[in-house]
Amino acid sequence: MQPCEGTEVVPPNSRSHTCLLSGVYMCNLKVLVWLSFNIDGPKEVAMKLAVRSEDESASHAIHEIVASG
Repeated sequence: MQPCEGTEVVPPNSRSHTCLLSGVYMCNLKVLVWLSFNIDGPKEVAMKLAVRSEDESASHAIHEIVASG
């Protein structure tokens, strides 16, 4: 996965950030990931993940990979 549109850069002192990732999953399936981070407290970070691909099973697999982290 590679960041898109300069979203890999987090502004200084930011409390939230969204990163767009693009790549290819097994069997050459194109995948787009929307990843959003928010700082909820002094040591808490909330993450939202949305995955889109040409095959729903690839999207589910990427969700599982991130969840098992």
